[in-house]
Amino acid sequence: MEFKNRYDGIEEYAVRIIKHKARQLIGSVGFTESDREDLEQEMMLNLLCILPKYDSSKAQRNTFITRIVEYRVSTIVEERVVGKRDWRLCTASMNDRLDVGEGGSVERLEVYDMDEYLRQTGRLSHTSSERLELSIDLGYVIASLPPELRILCERLKTESVTEISRDTGIPRGTLYGRIKKIRNLFEDRGLRDYL
Repeated sequence: MEFKNRYDGIEEYAVRIIKHKARQLIGSVGFTESDREDLEQEMMLNLLCILPKYDSSKAQRNTFITRIVEYRVSTIVEERVVGKRDWRLCTASMNDRLDVGEGGSVERLEVYDMDEYLRQTGRLSHTSSERLELSIDLGYVIASLPPELRILCERLKTESVTEISRDTGIPRGTLYGRIKKIRNLFEDRGLRDYL
């Protein structure tokens, strides 16, 4: 396999140590030969970001380079085996084909309920039907707001309080007071989940 990474203008010692460390990682903690270029690039980028901090009064340049590369290797390995990302826990791909009978197959991803997955991982707290009901309720409450609060509510969907204040000339303190009114109205209508 031919590698295409080129490090023109980078000192030879740094290139040598990075290529050596990348070779050492192949076959450990789930890295394969196809990861080599990415590993080299990651170590090189890290080194180039830190190299300007080199102080010749504290260490020789090659020692500094070695320590930076070795530290990055240790963090790469640590990131790879941390509990929720541990490559050894992955026993199947979401793109694996599953037999569904009668000669048909689908990708594993297609048989999972995404709402259920998002709820289990803490990224979603309501089912799609609950979200739809809340959205309808929210629409009714927003429609019933006085015009100044309704406009503010709509703008808060895409803008910060500072942006709205700058654009309208209304002091932020006044806007925060209005937001408090909106919060109270939402709570009174049982829509605390949107706050």
